[in-house]
Amino acid sequence: MKLVLCLLLALLPMAGLAEEASLADLFVRIRQSGFAEFRYEETRKLELASSPWQAQGYMLSAADGRLIKLQLQPKRIIMAIAGERMYYWDPEQKQRHAAPLGQAGLAAGQITVFRSILQGHAEELQPTYDFAGEKHGKHWVLRVTPKPGQSDEDAPSIEISGDEDGRKQQVLIRQADGESTEYRFMKTSAGPELEYSIRRLLLEATGD
Repeated sequence: MKLVLCLLLALLPMAGLAEEASLADLFVRIRQSGFAEFRYEETRKLELASSPWQAQGYMLSAADGRLIKLQLQPKRIIMAIAGERMYYWDPEQKQRHAAPLGQAGLAAGQITVFRSILQGHAEELQPTYDFAGEKHGKHWVLRVTPKPGQSDEDAPSIEISGDEDGRKQQVLIRQADGESTEYRFMKTSAGPELEYSIRRLLLEATGD
């Protein structure tokens, strides 16, 4: 979820060498250069819900852009991105959906921004997003916010934070309507052996 740092820094406004160095360091910390697996806890605060909705499971990513979200609680659901398509599979309800990312609504917008940062293509977001980084001791924060007046009024704001060891990270996604989703990640595995799990889950999600 992080790349092409030199190009990104060339495109960002000149805000001082210290800030640019901080952003470069944060993108290096976030980027997943290979296969990775994270255990996640998710909390959604919805406008019409009296209490937050919570879920947990695993997130698997590959450097080629594939992203698998395996929700285990409150029930098993697979959500995946491969190429420019999004897939959804609910085995309990026997519901399967597939759509181009461009037609997948707000969920696609969240995931596209998140994936671009994580897998190193943050320069793709520069026309519509501003970046700001902070570091306090061992703790760091990267804020990604829509530029004022940009065309997509529903674009989310994203805040990614973590510590120097890189094992734990948090992602807070704020929608324009005030709703929010927070993910708490702990890295559980990395390496090419995850290719089998990613392929298996993607095949299950697509129904192939």
